[in-house]
Amino acid sequence: MENQLFESLFFITNFFNDPKHDTILLKKAGLREDKNLLPILVRVGMNKAIRVGDIADQLGRDHSSVSRQIDKFEAQGLLRSAVNQTDKRIREISLTPAGESLYRSIEQARRELFAQALGQLTESQIHDIDRGLLLLRELLEDVNQ
Repeated sequence: MENQLFESLFFITNFFNDPKHDTILLKKAGLREDKNLLPILVRVGMNKAIRVGDIADQLGRDHSSVSRQIDKFEAQGLLRSAVNQTDKRIREISLTPAGESLYRSIEQARRELFAQALGQLTESQIHDIDRGLLLLRELLEDVNQ
């Protein structure tokens, strides 16, 4: 059973990390394709403010390349940087109003794609999946503390 759980999680992780799914989502949201935009914008949007180093860690990329991408999106008016009040070496990233609008478009497109994917399930089945994922999330959050 543990191996089956791992294999399912591995498949799901690969699914969400596959750039072709980002492309589909961006197109559905009516946005131009940029392989770096979605992973960064979604992480910032979900956290409201996040450190560059945390984004780099989550993406498995080096700090400097993520920082350059953030600079690019900041120049496009999507992100803003602020120095951490406690540690001036840390740069925190948040969405601008334009970035927030873009994030909402991506969220709406994702909801539509999920509704399509889950459309064949009953409300009870969707609830069961949600409950199981929440339990797994709680367990994994405990591991990180």
